[in-house]
Amino acid sequence: MPFKYADILRHPKNAAHRARIVELDALEGVCVAESTMMAQTQRRTRIALFDNIKGLLIILVVAGHMMQPIHNDNPTLSTTFDIIYLFHMPLFVFMSGLFAKSTYRNGSLNYDRIISFAVLGIAYQAALLAVSSKDITLASMLRFASAPWYLIAMAWWGLLTPLLSWMGARRGMICSLVASFLWGLVDMEGGFLALSRMFAFLPCFALGYYLTPARVERAANSSWPWLAVFFAAIIVAARVASPHAYEWFFPLVYGDNPYGPHVAMGVVRKIAALGSGALLSVACIKLVPRSTSWLTVLGRRTLQVYIVHRLVRGALTFQTPFYGAPVLLGPVAGSVIIVVASLALTALCATPLLEPLANGIVAFPWRKKASRLRASVTRIQEALWSNQSVEL
Repeated sequence: MPFKYADILRHPKNAAHRARIVELDALEGVCVAESTMMAQTQRRTRIALFDNIKGLLIILVVAGHMMQPIHNDNPTLSTTFDIIYLFHMPLFVFMSGLFAKSTYRNGSLNYDRIISFAVLGIAYQAALLAVSSKDITLASMLRFASAPWYLIAMAWWGLLTPLLSWMGARRGMICSLVASFLWGLVDMEGGFLALSRMFAFLPCFALGYYLTPARVERAANSSWPWLAVFFAAIIVAARVASPHAYEWFFPLVYGDNPYGPHVAMGVVRKIAALGSGALLSVACIKLVPRSTSWLTVLGRRTLQVYIVHRLVRGALTFQTPFYGAPVLLGPVAGSVIIVVASLALTALCATPLLEPLANGIVAFPWRKKASRLRASVTRIQEALWSNQSVEL
């Protein structure tokens, strides 16, 4: 029979043991409390890690967009721009997949979340066209060549989660890679419905979807990612040393360019783009801070920053002479101005005033509201029909 020290306590003849049992109970309580505190600390560390990654990435997104209008004319910004674009979107898409498990769970697809991303993407597209002084037409609304593409792609990837879940990790990753490489044969200019980028970055989303935060955290805390840091440093050093280091494959980094006439070479270029992006992404995960800080808070507000900053950048480009200033072309002065402006814009867009709005839109119960609206319309129609019947 297994020994249970609680049975001793119940025995009246074993009073001598009661003090020891109380001591053991107290010790057990302390151990449980310590275990609970350790688990809570680990959860906070894990959340801080991923929020810090997202916080760093959104800074890079803003910086990359702020550099874009002049990066070809400023060598320092050109180098920084190329390095950022190697990995910031693949890693962002990976993080989106990592936390997309709730989109499809227990056989139920979260249509509301998918609709939210689609609505946000369409509204973002219209606002960006307006700020950029471009005509808002059906054709322009369907061509997601700029920042809104990501929100539309999120809707597409959400729709694919049941299929990814059904296929499992091995088949799902193989099919995602095959679809991504095959889509390189398609020349779909203008970002129609964000399909090209959706397929291009599908393996990144699928990889995140199949992994768990705990597994990524264990990998980040292990030693093997230091090898990725080493190779990532070589890749970065190559671009610093030569402005032409990435030219042979860089067009495929954006995700919306086809292979061109030389398909075999196009496949090699795509492998180089994905491989370099993967190495820099792993290095970023390894090097990002684990502790809670302002970066953690920023990581929780990436959606609002992603939307608002590009509208501001569009206004600066098309409504002001900001990017026409000659000082911005200076390798030092221009770079400092753009970096400072990027950080200031990121902080401005991360205001807590916008957080409830952004989170509210993503969590908006579209289907429930639509059902209530249909019910209200039905009641109004029945009332009108009843009144007409009485008059007759």
